[in-house]
Amino acid sequence: MTDNTIVDALRADILSGELPPGAELHQAGIAERFGASRIPVRDALASLAGERLVTIRPNRGAWVVSLSPAEIGEVFELRLMLECNCVRAAAAAASPEQVDEVRYQLRRSSLEAGRAGWSKGDRDFHEALYQPAAKPRHVRLIGELRNLCRIHAKGYDSLKAHTPRWLEDHEAIAAEFAAGHATACEKALRRHLSATRDVLLQAMSGS
Repeated sequence: MTDNTIVDALRADILSGELPPGAELHQAGIAERFGASRIPVRDALASLAGERLVTIRPNRGAWVVSLSPAEIGEVFELRLMLECNCVRAAAAAASPEQVDEVRYQLRRSSLEAGRAGWSKGDRDFHEALYQPAAKPRHVRLIGELRNLCRIHAKGYDSLKAHTPRWLEDHEAIAAEFAAGHATACEKALRRHLSATRDVLLQAMSGS
């Protein structure tokens, strides 16, 4: 059993919600699950901590990251800055092939709406939007921030009711992107992210 295998399996469990925010990650139990010693388990947890998915407290243990509503609000502030910057640059620079990729990912994610593959389809659509910006560090950070929001959203089934709205938002974003309307595309994305933030924070507050 390699470190990467353990990392990939635990990451999948965290992003799917099987290991929810705040869940304690016992090294002994993980080692037994994968038939590994504690050393690769420790290294795997360190890798996940580097992805901001796990919090390690020296001499105490490791937990799936758990953020407060205020911290999630800060994550969205960063997402708005980075994602809007990326999509504005991308919409202005996208080739016809890259526009076609965005359209393909839009169709694919729309077909997966309400199914188990929706989260991946949503991620792939947004990644396709940002790739033409040629800002790999932005895209990497965006992925980490989106994962933080994703694992916290998994605990609220009520969010599924907003799926039709998110699909409409995606259609609007993609249309402006395909037309090369960089400013309009940025504004459409900003509205989408702001609405997503508000819905998640409302769910977290219990209102």
